[in-house]
Amino acid sequence: MVIAIDIGGTFVKIGLVNNAEIIVKTAIKSHPKIVFQNTIKDIEVTINNLLKSHSVAQRDIEGIGIGFPGLVDSIKMKVLSTNKKYDDSLAFNFIDWAKETYNTSVFLENDARMALLGEWQYGAGKGIDNIAMLTFGTGVGSATIINGKLLIGKHFQAGNLGGHFTINVNGALCTCGNLGCVEAEASTWKLGELLKADPRYTDSLIEGNELDFESLFKYAEEGGELSLSVRNHCLEVWSAGVINQIHAYDPELIILGGGVMKSADVIIPFIKNNVKKHAWTPWGDIKIIQSKIPNRSALLGAYYLVTKNLKN
Repeated sequence: MVIAIDIGGTFVKIGLVNNAEIIVKTAIKSHPKIVFQNTIKDIEVTINNLLKSHSVAQRDIEGIGIGFPGLVDSIKMKVLSTNKKYDDSLAFNFIDWAKETYNTSVFLENDARMALLGEWQYGAGKGIDNIAMLTFGTGVGSATIINGKLLIGKHFQAGNLGGHFTINVNGALCTCGNLGCVEAEASTWKLGELLKADPRYTDSLIEGNELDFESLFKYAEEGGELSLSVRNHCLEVWSAGVINQIHAYDPELIILGGGVMKSADVIIPFIKNNVKKHAWTPWGDIKIIQSKIPNRSALLGAYYLVTKNLKN
């Protein structure tokens, strides 16, 4: 049995996984701006309840896999850098916590890499060994597998910063410190600013409603002029982000995930068309598809990471 944990900015997903099957999973509210120890305590309570309700003894826990929203040293199992989420987690000792609390090993990795591992082994990327994955939502995450190996890099950030490739040199300052990032041009935290900056905002359908991508796509479909304009801006930005991934990593598959993919029927054709027009791919068209197991990918990726490391 593996305890799989996916720490997000809004929710923490926790599951028990055995033989690549999620026996049970749940989600709890996260507190990224509060002391990280508080989130860990909530995680412990949830794990203990799951173990008890499914009659799993502590001795049966093979290991713990954790996906974390930041740059992670996956050798020393520590957080290296965050971006305004769980900032005090850099001082947290995950190895000691797992040993003292559950008498087991822990394997820590960036959350986007965890999701890609899950899709590679059990989802949309199964059987393919050159993959780039982008997740669009509150921010923009990315991860890459080249020749069957997760791209890590010297400082553990290779492939992870696809959301921070510049696509507008005259763009706004991003939370990462760069200018005109994919994330700074089209993500949930930027959406309100994009809408309110337009003089049409006061007359738009979206005014007074929740500023999220689901409502943006809905109002654009209904003919909202501002909504359509901002939606297409975001689609252009995401297309540029995908083209950067193609030019940087030469994958045979692009997987797109994140909450915005509820509108995949609009997003994927738009991006495919832009890629066909603007990407340098003399060998042919690249395959671009939606995440196959979006609600399970990171948990199954955590299971794969634990079992693979223990075997090695």
